Amino acid sequence: MIGVEAIWLSIEPMDMRAGTEIALARLIAVFGVVKPHCAYPFVNRRANE
Repeated sequence: MIGVEAIWLSIEPMDMRAGTEIALARLIAVFGVVKPHCAYPFVNRRANE
């Protein structure tokens, strides 16, 4: 089982068609660093996905 130590919620929408590299780059731009064992949930503009 994977343990999650923290959840960092983004308040800005993200295009869900973006690939993992773009999502990772966005995380680094917003949070400065990506920590292991943390969750980074995003929503789309309509907040339905």
